[in-house]
Amino acid sequence: MNVVLVGHCTPDAFMLKGMVDRVLPGAAVHSINDDESLSDHYGEESVWLVNRILDGAFAVGQSGMDLIESRVKGLPGAKVLLISDLEEHQANAEKLGAHPGFGKKGLYDETAADRLRQVAGH
Repeated sequence: MNVVLVGHCTPDAFMLKGMVDRVLPGAAVHSINDDESLSDHYGEESVWLVNRILDGAFAVGQSGMDLIESRVKGLPGAKVLLISDLEEHQANAEKLGAHPGFGKKGLYDETAADRLRQVAGH
């Protein structure tokens, strides 16, 4: 299983990787912070954990919500979760086709772990 951390700063990516390692042992974790590197993961079966406000070298004005919308349109049923503590953004991401996500404050909550396991098929 590949898990792609999209648009997270280094400390947040480190925390998310720790969570993925704990919840999905053996998963390959890729931290991506630019459009070119992300394009390498478009055709594969993977779980994307997308930051609402992208950190890195993505298209000017592009948000995590834009990436979620693009991913789901390009690959219906895509395994995409928004990483945000803000409920209104979680609701908007789900309307765009994302699976229920979680915030950084909840990285050690069983709800977040269950959501990641469910999307990953574990």
